[in-house]
Amino acid sequence: MDFQKYLDNLTNQLKAVNADIVDKQEELDKLNEFRTRIKGGIEVVKQIQSDNAETPKQNEIQEGIRQEVEQMARHGGDLDAL
Repeated sequence: MDFQKYLDNLTNQLKAVNADIVDKQEELDKLNEFRTRIKGGIEVVKQIQSDNAETPKQNEIQEGIRQEVEQMARHGGDLDAL
């Protein structure tokens, strides 16, 4: 039985597996980085969506305030009722 032949074969297999692990780890690192960027993108889109949802509410409030100020400023408006 040639033990050196088996040892060389196993050593070569180990080297190949280690090389595959390094390659797969690099791919995994890239995928993790990509996942992080995607999560960040989702948060940005949600924030923009939230900001856009608040804008109509703010516009309605501002319009209501404008209307009330106009009514108070008119002669015979709410100030006379006070």
